[in-house]
Amino acid sequence: MNELPLYEGRLFRLAEFCCLPDDARWRSVNTVGERPVAAFPLTSVVIRQHGRDAQLANANHVIFYRGRERYERALHDPRGDRCVFVALEPGFAGSMVAAHGLGGDVVPVTAGPSPARPYLQLRLLVRALRAGRAESLAVEEVVCVALGSAVDAAIAVNGVRRAARTTTAAEHGRLVEDAKLLLTERAAEHDSLADVAKRLHATEFHLARLFRARTGFTLHRYRTQLRLRAALDRLGSPDQDLTALARELGFNSHSHFTGLFGDVFGVAPSVVRDGCGRRGRAELRKILEAGGGRPA
Repeated sequence: MNELPLYEGRLFRLAEFCCLPDDARWRSVNTVGERPVAAFPLTSVVIRQHGRDAQLANANHVIFYRGRERYERALHDPRGDRCVFVALEPGFAGSMVAAHGLGGDVVPVTAGPSPARPYLQLRLLVRALRAGRAESLAVEEVVCVALGSAVDAAIAVNGVRRAARTTTAAEHGRLVEDAKLLLTERAAEHDSLADVAKRLHATEFHLARLFRARTGFTLHRYRTQLRLRAALDRLGSPDQDLTALARELGFNSHSHFTGLFGDVFGVAPSVVRDGCGRRGRAELRKILEAGGGRPA
């Protein structure tokens, strides 16, 4: 296996990569594709980018490549070179750099530390994508967070100076309120991060990071919570069909809806729907007395 595609969108391509120990590429100069790449190593490997010293890359690091950059690799882990990588569309790469107060359209460093929590989220996202269980908005937000955190850390470690920010707190507040309004009005739609950002005339990185900082929600979780709370209004009738309700609210399937509902509220939607009956009332009473459910 060389590459296993996981997600292809307007902003980036996400894939897994594997170069086995007997591959001829260990003995030749390699070239990155047309687009800049951020690689999240899964095994340890020695990388020497053109014109730079060799460095050991492992799961603690993120390696940044320019488009068409040449590099060589040397074997360190007997399993070979394995990583998850993000190939950035040119416009997205520029917006990512600009969102960090930098000029140009590429990350101005070659490597940096990989923050733990975003790394975990990225690994879980890969697992979800393999199983076909991830929405585009969630995919793009997780990747944005992972990349943003990695660039932040790389800038800090390498001492890169940021450009002065020109946006104001009031502008930030308006953007967040506009995003809340859009998500509320289009809660059942399958808008991606790129769709939301385009409607709000904002860059994806800036919107995703700012929304989380100001609301405590990711955009995806905010929309999911809106859908689940709307479901509560519809579960007062014992005749409510849960599959139809899941579809109307924008969930991928009945199981997707019921799983998320149970995770958030600590009870299956069928129990809430059937609460008018004797058995349902008994279950709801237990939940109320126990203070069931998880925090949003």
